[in-house]
Amino acid sequence: MIFRTLTSLLLAAHWIASQATCAEPLRLLFSTPRDVTNTWGKLHFGVTPVRLIRECESPGFTFIGGFPRADGAWEVFGQQMTEVSRGNEPYDRVTAWKLIRATTRDGAKFENRETVFEPKPAAWTDHTAMAYSPDAKEYLLLKLKVDRSGFAYTAFFSSDGKRWQEHPGNPLFHDGDAMSLFWSKAVRRFVCINKSLQPHRKHFRDHGGATPSLGDDSLRDRRVLMMRSSPDGRRWEPSVSMSDVWNRHGKKAPIPTQHLTLPDAEDPPDLEFYSGNAFWYHDRAYMTVLNYAASPLAPRKHGPQLDNEWWTSRDGLRWERPARGLNALEVSQIPRLETHPMIIGGKVLFLRGHLLLGLPQDRISFVGARANAEFSTASFQMPEADISLNAAVPSPDRAFASNQAYVMAAVLDDKDDVVPGFEREKCVIQNADKIDLPLRWNGKSARELAGRNIRLRFSLRSANICAINFSR
Repeated sequence: MIFRTLTSLLLAAHWIASQATCAEPLRLLFSTPRDVTNTWGKLHFGVTPVRLIRECESPGFTFIGGFPRADGAWEVFGQQMTEVSRGNEPYDRVTAWKLIRATTRDGAKFENRETVFEPKPAAWTDHTAMAYSPDAKEYLLLKLKVDRSGFAYTAFFSSDGKRWQEHPGNPLFHDGDAMSLFWSKAVRRFVCINKSLQPHRKHFRDHGGATPSLGDDSLRDRRVLMMRSSPDGRRWEPSVSMSDVWNRHGKKAPIPTQHLTLPDAEDPPDLEFYSGNAFWYHDRAYMTVLNYAASPLAPRKHGPQLDNEWWTSRDGLRWERPARGLNALEVSQIPRLETHPMIIGGKVLFLRGHLLLGLPQDRISFVGARANAEFSTASFQMPEADISLNAAVPSPDRAFASNQAYVMAAVLDDKDDVVPGFEREKCVIQNADKIDLPLRWNGKSARELAGRNIRLRFSLRSANICAINFSR
């Protein structure tokens, strides 16, 4: 896959911001080999699929996004769409929409609903995404409007979530009809990930338009991803646009390849990235990518979607795929996720209509081992807190191995020597599957090591370790 950074300045900003995150409650997540050090044995990195938790009453609006409040509730936004009139062309279809604001404490029941914005009817689509900049203390809402050049990315801003203003410089750019938006704490920028199209010689032709303007009718549009970022939601990099989304007039100006994220040599030759739903989670970004491949069973038509895949990133711009090919969404009723999650009651929750989906908190990714293996964490300054482990012992796929599964933990000092009293044989976990397993060494807490630079060293077998948390 081709990954591109914007500028070397962003890399420097990533380092600075990563140090700033130390002010947040300490938490260690595991998603790639960069999260572990001094390994022995055979480790693997995996993901937990999103599953259906339960059906619930529809909130009366389409959920767009949620933001945590200091009182434990979540401020949520949704939209209501109403078609006003139809036309022969997509840009002649007029739609009205309302922005709704409410609160929730469980992700399923909503209170204090109010309409906070109702712009002039136009050729709006239902594609909408939201994010919040803690630097500017400002919400950004992106919504697609259809015009003669395709899907116009249209921005609205609000300082309080109630009073909204359309950006006078709209549209920001034109591109494909799927997007997600979040604020990257690493680079202190909004990141928009949207579907884009690239001329490509497909083995199986589907409904994607040809590209006669390039002089080759065998080239068809394939779906790929575009990563854009902005410090303020108004000036975006790259600013390049796709000039004609449907290519009806043969005027497509392809976006340069260096700006796109593409399938690579390890992928099936017909793989396409249909859309990416990305969000920030503690000190990194996660994204579910909907994969697609045309099918000879549906010649010149939209083929079936293939599956979803978890990706991860330290800045939201350069992405890794440690769980390539593993399905991230096990819900037959919907093809993909389209919004940020809410973290409520020890769960990562996604709301889609009347369906509440999710997985246990901090379990999006994990490091595991089938046979005996060992690793150390990065060095950190021990806070005045107790340590808890988010782990499954045995791992869900090795429930039959409960009699052999274990996790053992030792504490190492800044010279990588074991701290006396914190040897691994004094902290052994078996037959446990919780998000908050206390780490104790014969009943002793590592809290007494507060202020010291330490590492945790784990030994494990037939187990998954998802996260390490610290509670004061």
